[in-house]
Amino acid sequence: MRFAVVGDLGMFGSDMKSQLESAGHEVSGYNRSNMDLESSEKSLAFLLEGFDVVVNAVAYTAVDKAEQEPELASRINGEFAAKLARVSALTESKFMHISTDYVFDGSSNLPVVPLGNMSPINAYGRSKALGEHLVSDSGADFVILRTSWLYGKNGKCFPRSIADKLLNGHVVSVVDDQLGQPTWTSDLAGIVLAHSLNSFGERVVHAVSSGETSWYEFALAIRESMKLAGVPEIRPVRSSEYQTIATRPSYSVLENRQTQGPVIGNWLERWMIAAPEVLQSSQEAM
Repeated sequence: MRFAVVGDLGMFGSDMKSQLESAGHEVSGYNRSNMDLESSEKSLAFLLEGFDVVVNAVAYTAVDKAEQEPELASRINGEFAAKLARVSALTESKFMHISTDYVFDGSSNLPVVPLGNMSPINAYGRSKALGEHLVSDSGADFVILRTSWLYGKNGKCFPRSIADKLLNGHVVSVVDDQLGQPTWTSDLAGIVLAHSLNSFGERVVHAVSSGETSWYEFALAIRESMKLAGVPEIRPVRSSEYQTIATRPSYSVLENRQTQGPVIGNWLERWMIAAPEVLQSSQEAM
């Protein structure tokens, strides 16, 4: 099959492109050097003509900065997503759109089901919810794949940030009252590929690891994978002690079993497999 990965230089997009190539598919990557999303839909349709699947890995992900740039976040996460979806409708390509757990407010103490009502509490979440609404109304053959706490070997992510601080001997303070599902970009790419190749009849899929954990527990698992024998110290703190510009959901857990497709395994098991690759640059510095 022929795939177009839009945003192929990002943390997820680069892994998506690599996994498709390894699986023997024909893949073209698009980024700012060879695609202008401000272009007309006609121009973009000419560029994306002939692909079986378009994967939208373009996203504004700076959660705190989005509070100062809500219009830019909405343009990238909302309007650009809608434009690519409409182009996919024109070219008769399947459209795979990556979304986020932040479209929910995190007020429940139960995992949110795929068809739950969206209720974002920050600008980033609102921009992603807008994207979901616009993609749904685009006329495209689409699948929205929500993920959470994404990490990978390319780009900035929580594990690499924690690892660098630990290697520099810093005591690290990490919130312990926000729960979610750390998810590896490679696992997300596998779910996207499965839904690209098969018609499971699902419009919204929760592509997250199984189980749940806190940022603090995730940090402990990162230190364990680095074999640092419990030092430097990692201190648990409450969200009220670690103020951020944007409010984060406190219980950001998505129900991932309500799917006809594959399900990602337990977050800790997946992390221990992913750790050597994700932390490779940090480990080389040890």
